[in-house]
Amino acid sequence: MPIGDPMGAEAPLQEKGRLTRVWMATVPVRDLNAALQFYTERLGLEVRRRDDRWADLGPSEPMGKVALYVPLADEPRQPGGPTGVVFSCDSMYDVHRVLVDEGVIFKLKPERQPWGGLLAIFLDQDGNELMVLEHPERYKR
Repeated sequence: MPIGDPMGAEAPLQEKGRLTRVWMATVPVRDLNAALQFYTERLGLEVRRRDDRWADLGPSEPMGKVALYVPLADEPRQPGGPTGVVFSCDSMYDVHRVLVDEGVIFKLKPERQPWGGLLAIFLDQDGNELMVLEHPERYKR
């Protein structure tokens, strides 16, 4: 919906108010140090920020990040289970081989999907499910 200046000044109408990107996905973990070891050493993510109970990580490109956090005991979301985090990759079978060599457990080995891409699901050190996909050629730029 086009809007102008909310203060009432004369300004050209612009298309604003849209979501622009996914900022981060959060993953609950039991031990932040153990999780950081898994996500940096096995997955190759870089730590961007860290404090006692929280760490932001991401691949070398700056547009997306995963935030690991240690939930309090009374928080409803605890470690283990689906996270909704989906990584993309350039070569599924190479990523699968590298992660298996690193000791990563796959719940679903790379499998061709009806839409043409490859999907795999693997577990982190706390049993959190993470997905990786390789887009079909028609989606690659």
